[in-house]
Amino acid sequence: METKAVKPRSWPKLFVKLLVLAVLTVAVVVPSLTVRNFCNHVGKFNFYLRTGDSVGTKRELAQFHYFYTLSAKWHIQWLADKYLFTDSPFYESADTFLTGNWQEVRNQLKDKTDDPRSYPYGLAKFRQAQAEYQATHKIKPPLNFVMTEVRQDFERDLRNCLRVSEYLDCFDRVWNYDLASNKNDAEEALKQPGKMPGFILGPLKENEEDGPGKPPGDFPYGGRLDEKQSGVGGQKKRP
Repeated sequence: METKAVKPRSWPKLFVKLLVLAVLTVAVVVPSLTVRNFCNHVGKFNFYLRTGDSVGTKRELAQFHYFYTLSAKWHIQWLADKYLFTDSPFYESADTFLTGNWQEVRNQLKDKTDDPRSYPYGLAKFRQAQAEYQATHKIKPPLNFVMTEVRQDFERDLRNCLRVSEYLDCFDRVWNYDLASNKNDAEEALKQPGKMPGFILGPLKENEEDGPGKPPGDFPYGGRLDEKQSGVGGQKKRP
């Protein structure tokens, strides 16, 4: 009875295969965990932005800078720019908005006003007009500024938003455009004391017809802003 010789194991080949597998695993797992961690920080930043926590947004911006530096070290900055950091200029301006540095917000967004994400540009101009009234108690100059320049900014912001989103997703832009299109509403908002909502100018009013904080009615003219109409979001009363 003949027996076949057992071939010795090729340990070098096995080692190479295990090494390649380990490298591939690290190459997939580490970037995946890094991207997941980055997304978590984006979520935190948006939460702090909604709650008006400028300390939290500043801390998360530092984390964004860390991830951007890390992408440069890994030589994939071009990939990060394309998929992860497309909103980074608007993160900076949103954080600046929370600090009340209105002129810096305008400087950061002045070359990006055709982007729907640049709507704090017009809001910053309104806040400057509001600050002017608070300092001088003269309503005519800031009111004229709101009814002309700021109104044009709000109209552009509304058009930009409707270009990429549904009408109800543009509620804040509709509200602000309506406000700047009505002299009495604009004057009242300029005179409002205390802290108002960050991105909606003028307080929402509860009433029997609309309920608390409801958006205005259906957008006329096929869901697009008519150049010949003003205040197209529907009339809304403010306290």
